[in-house]
Amino acid sequence: MINRNSIAFLFLFTLLIFSIPAVNTAAADTELEMIKKQMKQMEKNMNLMNQKIVDLEEKNRQLETEAQKDRVRVKEEVVVEEQADIVVEPEQPGGQTFMGKAFQTFNPEISVIGLFAAAYYSDDEPIVFAENDPEDTGVNLQELEIGFQSVVDSYFRFDSFLSISREGIEIEETYATTLLSLPANSQFRVGIMRSKFGRINQLHRHSQNFVTLPMVAAEFLGEHLNPTSIEANFLIPVPWYMELSASGGSPEVETASFARDEDGNNLGRLLYVFHLANFFDLSDSVGMSLGASYATGSNGTEPGNRTNLYGVDFFAKYRPLASHPYQELQLQSEFMYRDAQTAEGDQGDWGLYAQAVYRFAKRWNAGVRYGITDTNDPISPEEELVEIEAEEEEEHGHEDGELGLFGKQYRVSGMLTFNPTEFSRIRLQYDYLNQDFAEDQHGLFLQFQYAIGAHGAHPY
Repeated sequence: MINRNSIAFLFLFTLLIFSIPAVNTAAADTELEMIKKQMKQMEKNMNLMNQKIVDLEEKNRQLETEAQKDRVRVKEEVVVEEQADIVVEPEQPGGQTFMGKAFQTFNPEISVIGLFAAAYYSDDEPIVFAENDPEDTGVNLQELEIGFQSVVDSYFRFDSFLSISREGIEIEETYATTLLSLPANSQFRVGIMRSKFGRINQLHRHSQNFVTLPMVAAEFLGEHLNPTSIEANFLIPVPWYMELSASGGSPEVETASFARDEDGNNLGRLLYVFHLANFFDLSDSVGMSLGASYATGSNGTEPGNRTNLYGVDFFAKYRPLASHPYQELQLQSEFMYRDAQTAEGDQGDWGLYAQAVYRFAKRWNAGVRYGITDTNDPISPEEELVEIEAEEEEEHGHEDGELGLFGKQYRVSGMLTFNPTEFSRIRLQYDYLNQDFAEDQHGLFLQFQYAIGAHGAHPY
């Protein structure tokens, strides 16, 4: 028989059994809600991350586009800077008339370039090697160059440059160049021109990197070796650029190495110059040239005596236009050896210079140069003075003094240049000269250069 206590116990037991699934079901529902919320939050975070990635990609594309525009703009500025002297004449509709062509013939491109140098020398009577080097302490006119350049017709171009100084006017160059197509990839020049001997001799003063001319060039070539001659240039068919130049002309030049012989009608005693130039484009940023030169002719010391001059030149330029368009490094060097016949026997002199010029900003560059000359048979200044006086009395012999050097000498130069534009330049330079036969000499120069007119690049 079941009592009340038993009935109550069964009721509670049954209620407990049915309540357990309900509790489990509620807990499961709560956990599922939390998972759903977490998934929604993760989805939201992923959407935010995707949006940020899209924004970053868009910003990166904009930066790349702006950088590309900047690179193009910089390259255009560099091209404009380097080609500022090139003037493009607009084409006249219907062609140019006869009077227009005639007027153009008598209206060449005219330019004027002035070089002035304030100088200080440690000696009262400074040793100056080249004609256009600053002569004395004070302000010097180095050179006033006037240029006339124009195309004559479809066959010839004519270039003429006058060098004016305190001493007078000199024809630096005046020559015609063929423009027509000739066999063997050849081109001819006729007139008074800087010979293609080495590199420095082909550059006018305003195109050079230092105030003073290298000693070896001044001693062996003078201010410039520019005979009146006929020159032929040939492009050699090789994978790189190779040019062979040969010229023959008058040995009457302002240099101690060459002079006219008494037997002036002897073709073998004229001045002949040969040059082989090679250029290698090593990369988009690096170019290099190597050259070899040879000149031979009478030297005027005695009938039949001649001078043989040998030279090797090197030039390299590094300019990373893509990354640093206003930075540039130039290395340049030349070696020369002179073998001259004189009354005292064969005279052997040699010399070289090496220089480095670094452009570290758009308008600034700095450089250093070392030059040396030496001889195997030094002459004394006293002997040379006596011989020159004797020659002047006889009005015979070499006009520029006796061949040969006094002995070993070297010079170290440092310079800093500021180029406001392509038409002006300010250059500061220091020279230290050491000579075995004289006291050391110090020189300090401040050079000013100004240019007006359409002055194109000189032939190189």
